[in-house]
Parts: sequence; structure tokens; C-alpha cells
Amino acid sequence: MKKILILIVIIAVLGLVALAGTAGHQVTTTDAFCSSCHAYEKASWDHGVHHAVGCLDCHTGGFVRDKVQGARKMYLVFTGQIDPHHDRLASYPDKTMSNCMSCHMNDEIAQQRPVFMERHSLYLVAAENCIACHEGGHVQQIRDKRYLAVRETGD
Repeated sequence: MKKILILIVIIAVLGLVALAGTAGHQVTTTDAFCSSCHAYEKASWDHGVHHAVGCLDCHTGGFVRDKVQGARKMYLVFTGQIDPHHDRLASYPDKTMSNCMSCHMNDEIAQQRPVFMERHSLYLVAAENCIACHEGGHVQQIRDKRYLAVRETGD
């Protein structure tokens, strides 16, 4: 009887952890969650050329990497070590590059716009990444306003 009770408790705890993890994942992968701290970035994105693209379509380094970085950021915010409104967005140049290319340099684009593909293949030899030549989609003048806002730290 004791073994069955322990097994039930273990299954219940694992079920709760899975449920909380799933719910947490659903919440933290929305643009609304991102913009709760990064409002200026979201506003600048909404006025940019990629306004229909979600935050995590570009700002992702992979599931595990994102969750570890997210947990770290949450800890730093809740312990007062960083102000999320003045913190830099996650930037994974290696992933950002592949995220850009998955839309802009795929097989469909290669068939439709071969000259574009040829030129950009040459550009990528000289440039470190897409953002070296192209703005990342945010409107810089709006995004930079985040540094103008005065925030009290409570000290």
C-alpha cells in the first residue's frame, strides 16, 4: 500500500511539473510576453518591414538555450540586477543568420530570384551576417527611445 501511495505521489508531481512546464512554455513563446519587458523593441518592430513576423522567429537560439537564458534573465530581473526595459535583446548571430536565410534565401527564392541569390551569396562571403548590411527589422529611431525613459530604481 505504501509503494502505491508513493507511486501515485510521484506520478502526480511529474504530472504537475509537465503541466506547469507546458503552460509556461505557451506563455513565454508569445509576442505579448516578450513585449511585457521589451515594449520599445516591439513598437519599433511593428513599424518595421517584418511586422508580421513574431519575436521568436528571429530571437531564438533553440528551445533549451532560450529557456536557460530566459530563466537567467528572470532571476536577474527579480533580484534587481538588471532592468529589462534597458537590457539588450537576446542575440544569437549564428541562429539569426539561419533565421534570415530560412525565409530570404530558400529554394523557392532561388527559383524565383536567381540573380538575388547569386548576389547575396557573394555578399555573404564578405559580410559577417545579414545584419551587417540590413537593419534587423526594428526601426532604430523608435527602439533607441528606450534609453530616454527615466526609471526610478527605488534606491
